[in-house]
Amino acid sequence: MSARRAARRHRDEVGEVLAVHADRPGPLVIGVFVLLWVVFSGLTLINPGESVVLAVAPALAFAIIFGLILLFISGERLVVCERGIVVGSCAPGLRPYVIPSDQIIPGSVVPVTGARRYAAETGTGGFPQSTVRRSAWTRRGIHFVGPSPKQARRHRAVLAPLQDPPPRSIDGRWVWFAGTGSTSPDQVTAQIARAAEVSGQRELARAAAAEPVRELTGDRGDAARQLPGFPQAR
Repeated sequence: MSARRAARRHRDEVGEVLAVHADRPGPLVIGVFVLLWVVFSGLTLINPGESVVLAVAPALAFAIIFGLILLFISGERLVVCERGIVVGSCAPGLRPYVIPSDQIIPGSVVPVTGARRYAAETGTGGFPQSTVRRSAWTRRGIHFVGPSPKQARRHRAVLAPLQDPPPRSIDGRWVWFAGTGSTSPDQVTAQIARAAEVSGQRELARAAAAEPVRELTGDRGDAARQLPGFPQAR
């Protein structure tokens, strides 16, 4: 499912799509997958099958396997809509999260760089979390405080709830992070601010438009200062 199609499913809540930002792996990650395919395929040629078909089949199988893996890890999207945002993976069989603007806490939306230090600064570790849409290659994104992942899912899920973190914000809500790919994060917060202003969420709009880019340090003591709503480290 494409990001635009996923957002259109919830047009009644978030309105029309204004912008789509993809957090895809870069050339280095793709190169690693190609290298792995070459190595695995080369190993099968040490003792090839008796026919051309049997000799080529393993290489084709590995190409399909690695291609599917790339497809799934390339599915992360952040969609800015008229009255909210849609975040998460649009890979086959997966659905992103729907977050209307009135469920985002005003003053919590900030643009972030240095996202590779996110886990160290927040103390959340490297475990996958449904509210933290960040990959190993993610360098920039936006932070905000909003609804629970269960509320934002809009569908029944079996495995996804296993990745739901507890509420971590100082007011008992959920801390979210979404990668913005190659787009500058302050450009995305500006898009959110303009959309919020038009939709009547003026407090959210004013706060989002005024926030400067935060460069994460990886220091737990800086989390509360750089990520609004995050509690002080103990």
